[in-house]
Amino acid sequence: MRRRWPLPPLLTDWPWAIRIVLAGVVPMGFGFLCGAVLGGSGALFLALQALAAGGGYFAGLEHNRPLHGRMRGVLGGLLFGGFILIGHETVGGSDHGLIPDPEVIQIAITATLGALFGTLGARTRQRIESMGEV
Repeated sequence: MRRRWPLPPLLTDWPWAIRIVLAGVVPMGFGFLCGAVLGGSGALFLALQALAAGGGYFAGLEHNRPLHGRMRGVLGGLLFGGFILIGHETVGGSDHGLIPDPEVIQIAITATLGALFGTLGARTRQRIESMGEV
């Protein structure tokens, strides 16, 4: 049976500028957005976190080895978590009890979850490619 959706291109197939945007600018920008909305709505912050988890998984699909997906997830998670804190500090407001104390734990949490979702995405790609469904 043929898949409906094609796999995304490998990150290494993109030009350097696009790689920087996908692996760096996107997690930084989305992290900043998440941190900025936190002061206004804890519920929206959590919804955006779920969207970010999906983004981490799909970023992992851009890698054909789980180790590479994991490394991408760690980097994305570090940037994402750091920019959550920057965005929240910039805009201010309550953290609704959603940022741990000390705040640096937020970065460790997002890096760990990024590693998990990136690995899962890359393992999915590896499994699909090994079944010859590409």
